[in-house]
Amino acid sequence: MKTGHLKPGRIDPDPAPEICSCGALRQAARHVTRLYDDALAPVGLSLNQFSILSKLSRLGPHSLQDLAALLVMDRSTLGHLLRPLERRGALTLGTAAADKRQRVIALTASGHALMAAARPLWQQAEDGFAAAFGPARALALRTELKQVTQVASIGGGQAHHG
Repeated sequence: MKTGHLKPGRIDPDPAPEICSCGALRQAARHVTRLYDDALAPVGLSLNQFSILSKLSRLGPHSLQDLAALLVMDRSTLGHLLRPLERRGALTLGTAAADKRQRVIALTASGHALMAAARPLWQQAEDGFAAAFGPARALALRTELKQVTQVASIGGGQAHHG
């Protein structure tokens, strides 16, 4: 087997699947994330930031804790991603009326406009991935990944076989 370092952005020439499922998922996620990050670059968003704005656009204001849970992200990482969006005026961080200790995140008019500009770029990345991977395979992949998420959430991530 040939050893050495791959250049950034190069695909591993070894056709054998990864030994570790987690490693394989993470590696695939990094490559696919780069595709979407590149597509969203013209509006100055990363895929993570787009995901935050998209959730808020669809679901409305949420507490920091609830949004972190929805995004399967720890609160400190979410906070790190929110700061530049707040500086851009895309969202506000306020306090909840019922509990002043709780932070609530909401999209602004500028945030809605940013989503309107970003959504077609995201759709191009989505369509490009589906075209390259195959539309039926892309749908099957999303379906499988949804099940992976559900299995990993049960019992500390242990899959149950019957």
